Amino acid sequence: MTVSSIASSAARACCCARRAWRALIGAFAACAALSACGQRVVYEGPGLPVPADFGCWHDVGYVVNWPKLGGQDLYYGPDPAFTVRANRVRLYGMGGLEWNNTEKTPGVFDWARWDEAFAKLRRTGVKRTTLNLYNPPQWANRHHPHNYGGWRMQLPREREMLERWLSAVTSRYAEIDAIEVANEVFTPKIGTADSYFTGTAEDLALLSDWTLDWRRKSGWRGRIWAPSIPGFGENIPTMLEWLRKYPRASEFDAFPVHLYHLLPEQVGQRANKATFYSGLVEFREGLAALGLGPMIDSEKGFDPGTVREGTIYNYAVAALVHGVQQTCFFMLGSYGNDETNLGQPFRTAWAKDDLEAVADLAGHVIVKVVTTERGRWQVSTRPVSATPAAAASVPSAPSREGRR
Repeated sequence: MTVSSIASSAARACCCARRAWRALIGAFAACAALSACGQRVVYEGPGLPVPADFGCWHDVGYVVNWPKLGGQDLYYGPDPAFTVRANRVRLYGMGGLEWNNTEKTPGVFDWARWDEAFAKLRRTGVKRTTLNLYNPPQWANRHHPHNYGGWRMQLPREREMLERWLSAVTSRYAEIDAIEVANEVFTPKIGTADSYFTGTAEDLALLSDWTLDWRRKSGWRGRIWAPSIPGFGENIPTMLEWLRKYPRASEFDAFPVHLYHLLPEQVGQRANKATFYSGLVEFREGLAALGLGPMIDSEKGFDPGTVREGTIYNYAVAALVHGVQQTCFFMLGSYGNDETNLGQPFRTAWAKDDLEAVADLAGHVIVKVVTTERGRWQVSTRPVSATPAAAASVPSAPSREGRR
């Protein structure tokens, strides 16, 4: 090697070192600037794909304006003319959309309220819905009495009763592409009067068997979600143990947990007093240890007084970053001072805007998330088709709050 080539190589090495040092200084400066503004980077990486059905709500008052006979007054839910864009709706507790109100006698169905509901959902652009199994007709009940006001589920007396219902409702409404076997099955204790599932853990396994068997026999191409649980306390280890013992757990396509109370800035923390012992991390780790996933939240609410502009959007993003592939917010018709606390978006514009902004993330790839002091976090995305290298040349797309 000549003296000149050695000098040239040394010069190039120094140049590269200077560039690396400037990049490092720039990164430190950027972090310092973020810290000074009370911001932090929640995620930055090669890309976090957003599922195509991202943007979901569970809502009992969205479709029809039924009177609320108990509680604060006679109004329950938005005006039927009100619309909010979403990509998925969880059908559980919606006015009149119950199995017992639909199949009043074996094989005879009244679809009037369902047709009204799906006409509204179609006008809104909802293309995917999840059917939760609850409230079998009295003639199908294995256990009596059944608490119909509490939206409970139990194993029907005969397999054919469940199969007839599933075949009828899914063939009539193509938007139903997911079925949740049962709601909050281990609260406070399975089989007790207050539990949302009436029956034993063995009954729950048999109900799951029948649902999975029906999918195979019928050729239905939708997804089966495992029974959901409240996402705190003993519900989590109890459900994980049930899944460990259930031989067909791997046939479920998703595992729902309800993470009430948890706020965006708390997502990622282990269960503690401040989070009301919500166990997002614990459930995620438990599923991973069993080789199961993904985790979803099919019923998400907040404590009274904790939701403001940006909370809905920020929570959905934070949860996705930490492994929750879907969040169904509960519910649009809330008064804003109960366990749901989303307010009434037909009166509160930011609530509707937040819900629609969540839906707009579907099908994109998140490359960076930065918190803001108020409003929505800054979320930069790229198209699914873009490569990470190409994405570097694409300007980031901050949220509306980030452009202020």
